[in-house]
Amino acid sequence: MPVPPKSALLPTPLTGWPLAVLIGVYLLVGMGHVPWRGDDLTYLGPIHAILTDGSWLIPSIAGEPFYEYPPLYYWLGAVLARAFGWLMPVHDAARLASSLCAAATLYWTGLAARRLYGDNTGAPAILLGLGSLGLVVHAHETQPLLAQLAGMALCYAGLADMVRRPWAGARQAGIGAGLTFLAGGLPGMFVTLPLFFAMPLLCDNCRNGAVPRALAGGLVVALLLGGSWPALLGWLHPEALASWWNDELAASLPHGNHLQALGKMIPLLGWFAWPLWPIAGWALWKNRRALNTPPVALPIIASLLAMVAVVTTGPLRPASTLPILPPLCLLAALGVGTLRRGAANALDWFAIMAFAFFAILVWIGWSALYFGWPPGLGRQLARLAPDLVRSPSTIAAVTGMFLSLALFALPVLTTRSTLRGATNWAIGMTLLWCLAVALWQPWFEHTKNYAPVAQALARELELHPAPCITRKGLNDTQRAALDYFNGIKTIHHSTDQDCPAFLVYSADGLPYRPPGDWRTSWEKRLGGGRKTELFRLYRHD
Repeated sequence: MPVPPKSALLPTPLTGWPLAVLIGVYLLVGMGHVPWRGDDLTYLGPIHAILTDGSWLIPSIAGEPFYEYPPLYYWLGAVLARAFGWLMPVHDAARLASSLCAAATLYWTGLAARRLYGDNTGAPAILLGLGSLGLVVHAHETQPLLAQLAGMALCYAGLADMVRRPWAGARQAGIGAGLTFLAGGLPGMFVTLPLFFAMPLLCDNCRNGAVPRALAGGLVVALLLGGSWPALLGWLHPEALASWWNDELAASLPHGNHLQALGKMIPLLGWFAWPLWPIAGWALWKNRRALNTPPVALPIIASLLAMVAVVTTGPLRPASTLPILPPLCLLAALGVGTLRRGAANALDWFAIMAFAFFAILVWIGWSALYFGWPPGLGRQLARLAPDLVRSPSTIAAVTGMFLSLALFALPVLTTRSTLRGATNWAIGMTLLWCLAVALWQPWFEHTKNYAPVAQALARELELHPAPCITRKGLNDTQRAALDYFNGIKTIHHSTDQDCPAFLVYSADGLPYRPPGDWRTSWEKRLGGGRKTELFRLYRHD
C-alpha cells in the first residue's frame, strides 16, 4: 500500500551518517567467524605465512609458494592481524582487510559517480553496490579480489576528475592502477591501464593541453607503484620472480578453453550483478546518443574490460566475477535516477518482495534444521551435518524476528521517490544478511570448519610422531587449514620419498588405498551424504 512521505523514517537515498551506519552494519556483521573452507581459508594461508615465517615478498601456503595473487591484500591482512590480534582471533583481525577494501571500493565508486554525473549520484552508486547479490558473501571472507576492486574504483575516480583537475586526477588514477596490479596481477593491469589510452579519444578537452601530459604522468605512477613488488622480488629472489611470471602468464593469457566460459558468464551475471545490469541497460538506452562522452563511455569501456578479463583469465566462478561490479555500479548510478515511475516502483516492490521471500526461506531452513520441519528438508540437512548439535538459540530467534519485522516494514521505513528502490535494495540486503548470520551461524561454523580435522590429526601425530608427511588430494584450502590451526605441513607424494606418513583426502567419501604396505592409522570424516569429506592417514614401518 502506498505510504505518504511524511510517515517514512529514512530519506531516499540515504546519505551522511545513516548511510555510514548502514555500510558499517553491512560490512561488520558476520565478520567474526571461524575460517570457512574455500577462499576464506585459502587466502588466510599467505597471511599466516607472513605472521609466522616472515614471508612478505613471496606469498606462500604451508611452506610452498602460492602465486595466485600478488601480495597487496596479504600485506594489509597481516598488518591488521598484527595490530588487532590482541583484541580478536588472528583470522578475524586479518579479515578486517576485506571490510576495509570493500568500504574503500564503495566510497571511491560513489566518488567516481559524483564526479561523472553530479553530487546526487554518489549515494545511489554506493547503495546499489550494497544491494548487489554478488558482493555480500565475498565481502565477509578473506578475499584478495576486494583489494583489486578498491584499486579499480580509485582509478575510475581519478579518471573521472581528469577534465577538471588533470594532474590530481591522473595521479589518483595512477595510484589506483598500481594498487590494482599489486592486488590482482596482470588481469588487474588489463582492466585499468587501457582506460588511460582511451581517455583522449572520449572528449575534445582531453586531446590537448595538460590532459595528455597528465595521463602520461599517471601511467608512470601506475608502472612505478605496480612494478615495485616485482622489482624487489627479482632483486632478492630472481627464481621466485620467474616462477611467478610463468604462473601469471599461464593464468592470464587467453586460450581456446576460455571461450567456453562465455556461455556460462551470462547466467552467472544474471544473478550475481542483480539489480545492477537492468538499470545499467536502461542508462545505456537513455543516453544512447551520448555513448562517446566520458561520463558514459568510461564505465562502458571499464565494464567491457572487466568482462573480458573475467572470461579469459582463470576459472569462471562467482568470486572471479567481482571486478564487473564497480563499473556496473557507475552505469546503474547514471540510470537509476532517470527511471520512469512505473519502473522505479517495480524495482522498489521487487526488492521488498524478494527479500521477504528469501527471509521466509531462511526461517523455513532454520525450522528444518532445529525442529525437523519440513521433514524432507530436515532429513537432508541432518544427512549433510550428522554431528551438528541442534540446540536453537532463543537470542538468535528473537533477533531474527526483529530483523524480519524490519524487512517487512521496508515500505514504511523509507521515503517514496524514484531512488527508494536503490535504498531498499541496500537495506534489504543488509537485513537479510544479518538474519542469515543470526539464524545460520552455527551451521556455517560446523559445516565450513576444518579445525576439528587439524586438531584430531595433531593429536594423532602427538601419539605417533612422523618426521614428514606426504599428501595426495589435498588442495590449497586443506593445506592452509592444517597449517593455520595446528602448524601441520605436508609435501607432495612421490615414490622416491621415504616418509613414514601419507595423508590422503577425498571429497566423495571413498578412500584411496595406496599400493604397498601402507596401513591406516587415523581417519576423520566431515559432513554426510554426497558432501562427505574423508581424511585418512596411512603409515608404514
